[in-house]
Amino acid sequence: MSKLRRPYKPRGEMFALVKEFSGGSRLVAVCEDNKTRMVRIGGRLKKKVWVRWGDLIIIKKWVIQEDAKADLVYRYTKTQKEILKREGLLPDSMDVKL
Repeated sequence: MSKLRRPYKPRGEMFALVKEFSGGSRLVAVCEDNKTRMVRIGGRLKKKVWVRWGDLIIIKKWVIQEDAKADLVYRYTKTQKEILKREGLLPDSMDVKL
């Protein structure tokens, strides 16, 4: 078992796949509950994390408008994505292309 960051459900975190970019450090992602949310890349991650279309990410839902908006928490690399899929840690609803 590898030591990979996983979503912490009590904090409202979940897996998501990047669908499109909206500009201004915002993107649209399809979450593991099959809802589409606008995701904001926070200030500390803006220059450190480069997100691309189709990336697997962890998001944290907002308290208000939790069905529509979220913040980016973590982005997985391609290798990490393969490990998660191999170990069966990804939900069945996520259609992750490697």
